[in-house]
Amino acid sequence: MRIKMILLAIAYVAVSAVLIAIAYQPQGSVAAQKTDRLAGSSFLVERFAG
Repeated sequence: MRIKMILLAIAYVAVSAVLIAIAYQPQGSVAAQKTDRLAGSSFLVERFAG
């Protein structure tokens, strides 16, 4: 029973690592900026600038 739980935990960690690796892959064009804002500009500064 203990071995079964250890194997289950290892499988869970392995599956989680694979899913995280897939989720955080760079997406190419999605990662590109969609607007012509400056890269260092802050949303809050622009939103509440007056």
